[in-house]
Amino acid sequence: MKKYIIGIIAIMLLPLFSIAQETTIGGKVLDDSGEPLPGVNIVIKGTTVGTMTNIQGEYKLSNILPTDTLEVSFIGFETQILAIKNRSKINVTMKPEMSVLEDVIVIGYGTSKVKDITGSVATVDTEDLVNAPTANYDEALMGRVAGVNVSASEGTPGSPMNIVIRGGNSITGDNSPLYVVDGVPLENFDPATINTEDIKEFNILKDASATAIYGSRGANGVIVIATKSGATKDGKTTVTLNASYGVQNVTKYLEVMSPYEYVKYQEAQAWASGKWDLEGNYDKINNFYDKWLDPELYRNYEENGLEAHDWQDEIFRQAPIQKYNLSISGGNKKTNIYYSGNYTDQEGTLITSRFTKLINNLRVKHTISDKSTLNAGLMHSYAVRQGPNLRENSYSSIIRDAVRFRPIDPVTPDDLEPGGYDPTDPNQSVMYPPVPNLMNTKDKDYQNVFRGNLRFTHKFHKNLTLNLYANYQAQLSKNTLFYGEETRAGQNSPLGIQGSIEETVRQTVASSNTLTYKKKAGQHTFSVMGGIEGSYNDYSTQLLQNGNLPVDDFSIYNLGIGTTATLAQTSWTGNTLLSYFGRATYNFKDKYLITANFRADGSSKFADGNKWGYFPSVSGAWRIGDEPWLKDLGVFSTMKLRGGWGITGNNRIADFAAFNQIAISKWSGYNWGSTEAYRPGAVQSNLAVPDLRWETTQQVNFGVDLSFFNQRLETTVDVYRKNTYDLLLNANMATSTGFTRVFQNVGEVQNEGLEISLNTVNIHKKSFKWTTNFNISFNKNEVLKLNQGDDAIYTRARFSEDNYTTRVGQPVGMMYGLEFDRIYQQSDFNWNNETQTFELKDGVADNGAQDIAPGGVKFVDRNGDGTINEEDRTIIGNPHPEHFGGLTNTFQYKGISFSFLFQWSYGFDVMNGNAVEMHKPWGSQSFNGFATIADHWTPFHTDTNINASTYAGSLGSARVGNQIDNRFIEDGSYIRLKTVSLGYNIPSKVLKRAKIKGLYFGVSAQNLFTWTNYSGYDPEVSVAGNGVSPNLDYSAYPQSRTILGSIKLTL
Repeated sequence: MKKYIIGIIAIMLLPLFSIAQETTIGGKVLDDSGEPLPGVNIVIKGTTVGTMTNIQGEYKLSNILPTDTLEVSFIGFETQILAIKNRSKINVTMKPEMSVLEDVIVIGYGTSKVKDITGSVATVDTEDLVNAPTANYDEALMGRVAGVNVSASEGTPGSPMNIVIRGGNSITGDNSPLYVVDGVPLENFDPATINTEDIKEFNILKDASATAIYGSRGANGVIVIATKSGATKDGKTTVTLNASYGVQNVTKYLEVMSPYEYVKYQEAQAWASGKWDLEGNYDKINNFYDKWLDPELYRNYEENGLEAHDWQDEIFRQAPIQKYNLSISGGNKKTNIYYSGNYTDQEGTLITSRFTKLINNLRVKHTISDKSTLNAGLMHSYAVRQGPNLRENSYSSIIRDAVRFRPIDPVTPDDLEPGGYDPTDPNQSVMYPPVPNLMNTKDKDYQNVFRGNLRFTHKFHKNLTLNLYANYQAQLSKNTLFYGEETRAGQNSPLGIQGSIEETVRQTVASSNTLTYKKKAGQHTFSVMGGIEGSYNDYSTQLLQNGNLPVDDFSIYNLGIGTTATLAQTSWTGNTLLSYFGRATYNFKDKYLITANFRADGSSKFADGNKWGYFPSVSGAWRIGDEPWLKDLGVFSTMKLRGGWGITGNNRIADFAAFNQIAISKWSGYNWGSTEAYRPGAVQSNLAVPDLRWETTQQVNFGVDLSFFNQRLETTVDVYRKNTYDLLLNANMATSTGFTRVFQNVGEVQNEGLEISLNTVNIHKKSFKWTTNFNISFNKNEVLKLNQGDDAIYTRARFSEDNYTTRVGQPVGMMYGLEFDRIYQQSDFNWNNETQTFELKDGVADNGAQDIAPGGVKFVDRNGDGTINEEDRTIIGNPHPEHFGGLTNTFQYKGISFSFLFQWSYGFDVMNGNAVEMHKPWGSQSFNGFATIADHWTPFHTDTNINASTYAGSLGSARVGNQIDNRFIEDGSYIRLKTVSLGYNIPSKVLKRAKIKGLYFGVSAQNLFTWTNYSGYDPEVSVAGNGVSPNLDYSAYPQSRTILGSIKLTL
């Protein structure tokens, strides 16, 4: 019993003994240079008990047991675990962890540490690309990189983004960047051919000092992508499975007239045709009432047993998107293998549209010896795009038809065919019921891409390395297009039921070999790289087309039954490029850095004497933050000043644009012999320009990289100016030459701008982290020179008049047209009883219309000559944003991650081509239009800016410049909640028993909300597909909102 009493007493006294052994500890936390570190986290490991150091780096913790362990952590330094062991004072010296500045990234023909970069290079976090709910990675780039403007032409599933780095250099050429994938430069690159999950590294080279190593292909910037290999730390095989499923929908419909408004509008047009003579008995007025009876029947059409159509609701749908990915990586000390397979199926929000792709990728790395390695890659991508708007520069009428087709049928039967099609209505030549038109138009693009590459690396010794690259790519494309009987083309085109098959084959064979020498001697580090590269490209096409097929049952598979003469065409073109290049770098004391590049490109596209282009660059950097006199101030964690200059080139013209070309065509034939049989003829199709030479871009860049508070705040600022000389322009020719246009070196364009990036770590604790990334870009574009004697060129998109201008002293592709003044009122006219016409009073400008009258549009008479004509047109819109950028916030709490991205573009205009046709009355009684048409001018409603219905089909428009005026130029500025993602990683200790390496659940959204004053579907639109006619919105496929759920399993 005594033993039990003593035991109980001991247990009761145990807390007292513990209290007696508790102590208080304190000390100082210093960095590796002996400076105090404020804000360091100090916790008792395994508990929530902790504190932070003060401004002197001091800390104190009470009630600590000798058996406790301290965990000391701070961003930018290695976490330290320290046993207390009866100590009352513990000073800690923090060791810097491997900084992001020490990271090695892929650049042109090599790698470099971030801290040694002397040019302007941006890196994209690949997790941001993977977590975005997109079919292709390029859709996830928007708003993430300063100086890189990523936009969509429209919302067709699978369509590539427009990526422009630091403004467009070319007027009529291609402004897209060069892609380099696993060290291989690729022209005509389709982002859909890369599986986003395979991307290991994504870097963007922006200035000439970084891109000049790619010479003639680097003028528009370079995107360098490195894909994953099979390397593993432990030699074990890793299997990753991803599955995602989501839905998409259109976020906005265009507001059109209701059935009642539409019928009232038809009534107004009927009366307008009689010039509002209420006592007249005109055919159109009588026809209207015979057909529609009383407009009031359509106010509450459902109560009267009538059926209406919301055609937008019928052509759009909620569409699924699904993605599946499998990757396997593994190997041993000598051989590593990586395989991935991806399947994506994205149905479009527009019925019949769809994008599917299947990608298989295999990469092998084999260590032959301690000096030699062999890397091999093989990729196959199969993609199918189907539905309207598949081709660049297409002007689909699908959206137009959905808005303009009448929303309700008249009470009186009029022998309409199913779907409301009236073959007797002359306006049906430009209209057809949208649903059958879509369902019976079969438009598909098939694309097979095979890409194989081989790289052999041999180290002669530790300083000298040889790299041999070989690459082959084949792109096999097939487009099939078929218009069935129940389509607009099938009913109204002279070819009737028709179809075509076009097949293209594009091949690239390339080889690139480099020899690199690196040496470090004391405080001096230098490297020299030299290389030679050659590539061959060819492109061939085959086209078969026929029309007037008697039936549409066989689609494209029996075109031979057509009664039109079958059109069969074939073509071939090709080019070669031979290059010599080199780079030298020098580093002194890890503070003073110099990089020089030189490349010589010889292209078969130019004639002798101009084949070779030479592209040098030089850049330097000073890591001034490492100077003792600045470091001692304690203001900057790091500071680097950069500056660079370089020349890059462009040869993106037709392969034989510099040479005389002879074409043989049946369209240029002649009659031959006694029977005068028709024979194909040969004509000169292109005039040689032997002096045609490389387009060159000279760029100067200055930048500074700063970080504060132990790299918790980092910022990068770049300013640049780039001038593009000898601009390759398809310029006008004198009529005496017999050619309207040939390529010439005639222009000069300048881009200058400012880029700012800011990254902050707002909170960094053991269980919670909050980071912010911000970027903003400003770019000013200006044309400095055009063809000799020309101060402007004019272009048109969609409409039958020039509506864009590129002028010296202005940015490329400015919107051009008349300025709206007001609507003509009755007080502007006198009535002539003799001629029964209105006549303008003296001093009122004439818009040139044949039947000018009250209700017509009066434009600004800029030159004051009393007549509105071509001379009164002017610049009415600017498509270039004042600035664009993005703001990302990321939160991490234990296994939970949450991030959102706001993306914006400010201060640019959109040409609303939909409003040009659907915002004002026309001479037809069949068309519907925007709801604003209901506010059109009548003698009884004059306070409006919408013109009247036409008199005799001619009122409301001037003869010249009658289509585009500033009423249809709208501010496109917007801010968009672009991407939101929420995910949870199951803790590894939970998964360990099941032998699962990782399990992730996530949900993400794209294009969640958009704030804009633009009245169309979306301000991010440019259907013309070129730099001289930007930001045209006409019947474009709307952007979609996407919400996606995903799961990722790692074994």
